Amino acid sequence: MTNDALEVWLEKGVQCGELRPVDAAFARFGRARCPHAPLGALLATACLSRAVGDGHTAWRVDEPPVGGYAPCARWVAQRWAQDPHALDAPGWIGDGTQPTPVVRDGNRLALWRHWRCEQRVAAALAARLRDAPPVPDAAVLRPWIDALFGPADGGAPGPTPDPDWQRLACALAARSGVFVLTGGPGTGKTTTVVRLLTLLQGLALQQGGDPLRIALAAPTGKAAARLAQSIAGAVARLPWDALPLPAPARSTLRAHLPLQGQTLHRWIGRYADGSGARHDAQHPLWLDALVIDEASMVDLELLDETLQALPAHTRLVLIGDRDQLASVEAGAVLAQLCERAHEGRYRADVADWLHAATGQRPASGPHHPDGDALDQGVVMLRHSHRFGADSGIGQWARAVNAGDTAAVERLAQTPLADVTLVTTPAAGPLAPQAWAPLLDTWRALLAHIRRGPAGADPDAVAAWAAEALAQHTRAQVLCALRRGPWGVEGLNTRLIRLLCAEAGLGPAALTRPDGFYPGRPLLVTRNAPAIGVMNGDLGLLLPLPDGHGGAPRWRVAFSAPDQPGGVRWALPSELPAVETAFALTVHKSQGSEFDHVLLALPPETDTPVLTRELLYTGITRARQRLTLLLPGGTASLTAAVARPTRRDSALAEALRAALP
Repeated sequence: MTNDALEVWLEKGVQCGELRPVDAAFARFGRARCPHAPLGALLATACLSRAVGDGHTAWRVDEPPVGGYAPCARWVAQRWAQDPHALDAPGWIGDGTQPTPVVRDGNRLALWRHWRCEQRVAAALAARLRDAPPVPDAAVLRPWIDALFGPADGGAPGPTPDPDWQRLACALAARSGVFVLTGGPGTGKTTTVVRLLTLLQGLALQQGGDPLRIALAAPTGKAAARLAQSIAGAVARLPWDALPLPAPARSTLRAHLPLQGQTLHRWIGRYADGSGARHDAQHPLWLDALVIDEASMVDLELLDETLQALPAHTRLVLIGDRDQLASVEAGAVLAQLCERAHEGRYRADVADWLHAATGQRPASGPHHPDGDALDQGVVMLRHSHRFGADSGIGQWARAVNAGDTAAVERLAQTPLADVTLVTTPAAGPLAPQAWAPLLDTWRALLAHIRRGPAGADPDAVAAWAAEALAQHTRAQVLCALRRGPWGVEGLNTRLIRLLCAEAGLGPAALTRPDGFYPGRPLLVTRNAPAIGVMNGDLGLLLPLPDGHGGAPRWRVAFSAPDQPGGVRWALPSELPAVETAFALTVHKSQGSEFDHVLLALPPETDTPVLTRELLYTGITRARQRLTLLLPGGTASLTAAVARPTRRDSALAEALRAALP
């Protein structure tokens, strides 16, 4: 191979957009490290680098990427088909037995760090599945299940036609060292987890043991706060008097149910520079169970560090929607673990045990003798309590998630009470009717802020701020893109002018988007652990009266159930990095919900980020109403539905290979 041949191909790949300059640079680095490496190996290295940039942890040489082959990938695949040794480059591409920059495992290439992470995660999960806790006696479990969910008709010997999957999930989790619960919005994931934790804690107390040490975690501070709010509400609704424990033990149980969540980074003590974590195999977390919510946002390396920090006996519970956007970093851990969840591949012995423990059995019945240990610990909740059959938001979510382009086109022409489509010229002004919900929310929020707190005491001020935060969640603009006129930056600039004019603010606020004005929504973009604020937290800038008629004291309020009054306060100067957030990216909105979502899609249908998962995630952030803002028409909708995200990974295969 000549250097000229490599340069010709790299230039071709960069010019057509297949490769980025950094991908080409990685291939050149490979040539410098391994001068005798063949052209196919170096081009494959560049293609792998691009795949990692797109969120994959591996690249399949012989399978076309979504959208079809581009020149470099096509040439590598052809060379591979002709001669598998075309990718041999000792010292640069290895088989995993020794550290090399790239690892080849069958038809896959992976960076060493990702390959090692997948191997460690697979081994750690397999060990927990293999050494699962003893299977509880079904006769002991049944009174708890009936108390938590109500009696079930256990007479039918065959599969239950429409089983209560929450009921089955609690029982399965009680026998699993690793339990994965997935389901769409409103399917009852948090309710199920609270009942599961009540069951585990109750069984421990009933058997005379010490209360379990249980932690609640989420990938972001915002998701952790929302988890804590949901958990607290679900705990209050538990049928405490029906639990099969004496009254003193019930009080102990309630006192030991976790009500506060923290970020996963904080639990493991992850260092800010990414060099590791304070807790690891030598300094493990002192926990009996760890519950991770919004697990679709957990990337491969974060899960690897978490598993290293957990003792072997710690039960791991992962909760999330497998169909949402995957993590920003490489990997799609939850989707990999849930890839067979819809099938319910439960073995006959497990189905029989479930029937004895719950009075119901999976609809799949004993039809999956090949179900492995992972399958026995995965449950998919299927019934949404938020979106009924007549809900437009629910219909849109189901059609998009199914990739049903025809149904989406039909819905776009169907008037629905809770879904509105607004089309506007791509280069035109903001349509006034599109922003009416946002203006209404902004007016109400400003009126509340100007009224001020009912008193000067901290409780009154906190109640005033909490109501302002609640009002702010009534409408939110979400964007697919960060840059451009229909991205976060462009829309924020236009919305600031629109809303500041509505508020009657002066030219200083209009010309300084980073200025101080009441109700300015702020998105934290860098962790500030010293004040309890994390990347992704959303706050409001509020003027606190000084009590003496002087200038207001500017503070930023964040929702925080663990703080007095449910509010965490911060000085603006304490926040290391913030952005105005009248508009958010769909990625940043994960873990949040809003009464009314205004989802702006770009007019360019070939935008790579415009995917089925992004559209589904944006739609399902809406609780009550959805407005789809479509500059240029509905083509962006059908383009997104037809473009599913497929993140390549070897995690599921490595895990199943490690299972007994």
